[in-house]
Amino acid sequence: MSINTPEELSHLRAAGAVVREMLDAMKRHVRPGVTTKELDQVGAEVMRRHGARSAPAMVYDFPGVNCISVNDEAVHGIPSSRELRAGDLLKLDVTIEKDGFMADAAVTVPV
Repeated sequence: MSINTPEELSHLRAAGAVVREMLDAMKRHVRPGVTTKELDQVGAEVMRRHGARSAPAMVYDFPGVNCISVNDEAVHGIPSSRELRAGDLLKLDVTIEKDGFMADAAVTVPV
């Protein structure tokens, strides 16, 4: 798909802004003792507030909203009751759909 109009570009930027806000919110909550499921819920709240949907859940029935992996786990980890520990390396991967446009970004965050 190519972006052909200023309106389409605006929708794509809006989707990207939601992804950025989700990542920022989840990063603020990263600390020892927090579970990956709790982080997923933080991102999900931001997503819902903006009327966006989880692309992994839509496309392939992913059981979480975001992909969250710890340490040497492969990307696309499923959020769970796993508690983070000091020294863990966390990968937060967010893909959303908003108004027919998809946006995706990932960051690595030390705990």
